[in-house]
Amino acid sequence: MSPSLAAVTREQSAMVQAALPQMGPLQSVSFKGVAPNGCDVYEVRFEHGHLEYGLALGTDGKFSTIFLRPPQ
Repeated sequence: MSPSLAAVTREQSAMVQAALPQMGPLQSVSFKGVAPNGCDVYEVRFEHGHLEYGLALGTDGKFSTIFLRPPQ
């Protein structure tokens, strides 16, 4: 993980850790496609909702982008 992404992840970890348990157990993960910014986007379904997760690697092979958001 890039240093800047690691810093953002630390800042947002409490919020994510509080929100995810409310979604319930994981049910499925499916690949949706590649976003214009190069992120691989996945639909992640839980018992009580679903989110989009995006991941991208930088040229150094480390994660440069990670996001989770409501489906678009």
